[in-house]
Amino acid sequence: MLGVTKVELSLSLLPVLCSDSEVYRWTRQSLPELLDRHTALLSTPSFRGQEEEAERERGKILCGIECQSSLPPMDLTEQERILGYETLYENGTRTHTDISLQGINKTSTGRTPAHLGGVPRRKRQVYGADGRFVISDSHFITNYPFSTAVRLSTGCTGVLISPKHVLTAAHCIHDGRDYLESAMRLRVGVLQLKKGDEGRRRRGRKRAEEGTADGGNKKSERRGRRKGLNRIRRSAGPTQEPVFRWTRVKQTKIPQGWLHTKSSANSVSPDYDYALLELKRPVKKKYMELGVAPSAIPLTRIHFSGYDADKNLPDGSGEEKVVYRFCSVAKESDDLMYQHCDAQAGATGAGVYIRLKQEAGHASGKGKWQRRVIGVFSGHQWVEVGGGEQRDFNVAVRITPPKYAQICHWIHGDPSLCKEV
Repeated sequence: MLGVTKVELSLSLLPVLCSDSEVYRWTRQSLPELLDRHTALLSTPSFRGQEEEAERERGKILCGIECQSSLPPMDLTEQERILGYETLYENGTRTHTDISLQGINKTSTGRTPAHLGGVPRRKRQVYGADGRFVISDSHFITNYPFSTAVRLSTGCTGVLISPKHVLTAAHCIHDGRDYLESAMRLRVGVLQLKKGDEGRRRRGRKRAEEGTADGGNKKSERRGRRKGLNRIRRSAGPTQEPVFRWTRVKQTKIPQGWLHTKSSANSVSPDYDYALLELKRPVKKKYMELGVAPSAIPLTRIHFSGYDADKNLPDGSGEEKVVYRFCSVAKESDDLMYQHCDAQAGATGAGVYIRLKQEAGHASGKGKWQRRVIGVFSGHQWVEVGGGEQRDFNVAVRITPPKYAQICHWIHGDPSLCKEV
């Protein structure tokens, strides 16, 4: 895999940035108003969810676009049910909140998600030649847009969408029936630069103090050694390496559409494989705004970065690498994006984004290019296409206006701040 230098990165991204449409722009869209209706306290979770169970459920064959066209439209009651949500707090308590939707049609073109039977088949998350770019330069890895990719202690990726909020895949913390054991003490890691000579300076100060205590001769000897070290450092210059700064998660929110209940026909819905994490303290990093892809624009190219497991150690130690990729979307439904972006385990939960110009006459942007997260990478799925044929894709959950209203509500808690995007 390529270790991308500054020159290589610039050359590799040049066609990406220039090939995005020069005429397509972000457009203002009205959002349905999402209001909390009732919140109830639930029993403490047992944290016995299994990653294998989540993978097995996601490995079922999906009802594809052609299959969904034969299903009845989703009514308002069902939309309100699946956009209800569960909140898990850091002390282990959890609640369920029912919501109501205002300003939305009583029926929608969205289809009820459905699984088909079938035995899960072999994963193939890299299609042909591996098209991923390993970002190894410490400057790029800790700066926008790559710095918005964060790592979860469960081994997944997430994306910063505010100073205190991370969007990720629901299956990274919940298997549809219970929270994963690894989510009990959930943490989020953000890459920041650490000066490599900080430790040497601390050791130098300690030795100087010891020299003072042992007497003048040792003090002079220590001082001479420190001067030598200083001369070496000045000539070589300080080294910097990226390290993770870990932050605990204050609370987690998951849509009801992902959760299994006795009354729901589907144990796990791929259309709602997303979750929002609120951090205990804000991160001093530029975040990527959430967005809704304009419906009139074909998603010709999407991008996302993550911590693919085949390029990083599972515990987040060692020389960390952010893996970036881009590709075209092969098929789109109301809720999913089907594509062949090369990825491996660990990249799930990454924020999928596109790059468009802001609206003409926008007060702050003045027509500048802007990246926005329009989906969450969910992983590999087998999908039924026309004529009963089955094809495999790397699937991403699409942020729709109702989902945006829900996530916006989770972040702000104020409906007046979530009227449009």
